[in-house]
Amino acid sequence: MKQFEKILIANRGEIAVRIIRAAQMNGIRAVAIYAVDDADSIHVSLADEAVLLSGKTLSETYLNQDKIIRIAQDSGAEAIHPGYGFLSENAGFAQRVANSGLVFIGPSPENIQLMGEKNRALTYVESLGLPILKSFRGTTIEILEHTSEMNFPVMVKASGGGGGKGMVICQSAEELLPALQKAERQALDYFGNGELFVEKYLPRARHIEVQLMADNHGNVLHFFERECSVQRRFQKIIEEAPSPSVDERLRLELTSAAVKIVQSMTYRNAGTIEFLLDESGKFYFLEMNTRIQVEHPVTEMITNTDLVSMQLQVAAGNELSLKQEDIQIAGHAIEVRLCAEDADNNFKPSAGKLALWQIPEMVNSRIETFVKEGLTVSPNYDSLLAKLICWGETRPKVIGQLQQILSQTGISGVHTNLSFISGLVEREAVQENKIFTRYVDENLYFINLQIQEKKQGLNRHKLIIAYLIFHLQHQNNSGNSVWGQIGFWRMMPLVEVFVNGEKLECSSTMNSGDQIFRINDQEYKVSVIQMNGNLLELNINRQRYTFYCLDDEKQTQIIFGGFSFALRSNLVRNQVLPMRKNGNEQKIFQNLICADLFGKVLKLNRCEGDVVHAGQVLLTLESMKTEIHVLCPVDARVKKICVKEGNAVVEKQLLAELEEIS
Repeated sequence: MKQFEKILIANRGEIAVRIIRAAQMNGIRAVAIYAVDDADSIHVSLADEAVLLSGKTLSETYLNQDKIIRIAQDSGAEAIHPGYGFLSENAGFAQRVANSGLVFIGPSPENIQLMGEKNRALTYVESLGLPILKSFRGTTIEILEHTSEMNFPVMVKASGGGGGKGMVICQSAEELLPALQKAERQALDYFGNGELFVEKYLPRARHIEVQLMADNHGNVLHFFERECSVQRRFQKIIEEAPSPSVDERLRLELTSAAVKIVQSMTYRNAGTIEFLLDESGKFYFLEMNTRIQVEHPVTEMITNTDLVSMQLQVAAGNELSLKQEDIQIAGHAIEVRLCAEDADNNFKPSAGKLALWQIPEMVNSRIETFVKEGLTVSPNYDSLLAKLICWGETRPKVIGQLQQILSQTGISGVHTNLSFISGLVEREAVQENKIFTRYVDENLYFINLQIQEKKQGLNRHKLIIAYLIFHLQHQNNSGNSVWGQIGFWRMMPLVEVFVNGEKLECSSTMNSGDQIFRINDQEYKVSVIQMNGNLLELNINRQRYTFYCLDDEKQTQIIFGGFSFALRSNLVRNQVLPMRKNGNEQKIFQNLICADLFGKVLKLNRCEGDVVHAGQVLLTLESMKTEIHVLCPVDARVKKICVKEGNAVVEKQLLAELEEIS
């Protein structure tokens, strides 16, 4: 069998780690590239060689085709794997790689170009006799001419787009023009191509996709289907395989249609055909992704295959070693995406140093990530931190294991969607497969309400016990508290502990070697199972509980059940609560507007001297590929703008100064 000796990975993040591991497992040396803010990424230390990309912007680093090809040539690499995103579906890059004498680990430039432009892809698939949704294509002016032919609601999309960018739902003819203008603006900003198309919108659609692999010898294999219907703002959150919405008849129809498309194109390497499934069970071609996808692990886990290794073998010119009959579905797999975003604050992107990163490893589970404890998460890329994938014999068993892992995960230093994902997995609609692509967006209020109710329902007494034991273990020899005094722990006086501002009283005694805690007339028998760094495992009334504890100058953060709580007590120095003075509060005019995240200034919406009302946009930031509007908190006049468009900003940096309107 032919095999590369060395390849270069033209990507970053978890997919770079995944490709490096697959290459090394096959005896192939891997060359990583990295920008300066990715220096601590796992993919850099894992690779056999790592080359720094000079520059600060994406165009200077991960999108710099000349630089990447030159590094590959200088390092002696024979091929380039693009991963997903960045240059993975750039036909021009694929052609340039081939022209340079290297192998592009992916499809041909012609295949990428055909399927990368949605209008051409739809026309092509329709010519094969496969179902597509009725659509109208062209510029804003051209599409408006067909308004009377449209059956609303419709979806406005960027022809060259992806990742949910340039997509706007339009409910009526009156909304069409502003929807087109918004989509066109996003399409130009993100893809440099303002061409649009409008298609019928299915409000209760499911998102089903078929994984394929093709070699250079005419062989095409499908690996059955995945369901990706749990989405937020058109971005996938949870993926699973096989689809619980697909029966054997529909599975055959979907896989046959997908194989037909790929065979007709003389396609090679990995690809995914995506479909929309309506409420009546009819499916429609949506698009083709000419690359490996984020959610490929769920397919690997139910078919016991390694799709990335197959990519390497096919790209080297080998024939696929499997036959279609060799690929069978075994069990069920679900993947969830852990992202650096504040789910409690409208999913605002979050960046910073990971003070804690602990995800328990369990049998039949898989964690794919590029981060580690102590790494600083950059605001310059998408928010995906890790993928957690579980396999089980049945879907309910997988959901149960996911719930267990998520509840025992501890992350701190950046905001994440951990509690949101955990809450989603527990939703009845998700567990009973009563979901659709807009389910999360339409039910976001109720989902968040359920998550908050769950947090409020967690037993605060257990948090106090963990807090006290954590400080006993860490502080008794430090002189930082009274807890080191002889006899204190044996007969602890009544202690006041504040949990997220709520005061509770606790006392404790020793009894036959066990610690007995009394909180609000309830008694708990406690013993320590293990304490390792921030991890604390306790046996409380014969049940095992996992906590993560982090101390800072003012409070102790305890993570329990996927939620974070702030605890403090006057017994711990630096956590003493200040006495509040009586008196009327004085209203203070908020004149300084500061950034509450890392990012860059995308647009200045106001000028110095402008009068701005509360709630109006002062400026727009971009962080982790997300636009964030900075709103004016009060009626005021803009006294000073402290940044310029294109400037990078850090958390707490001054953006603008306001003055009261006289």
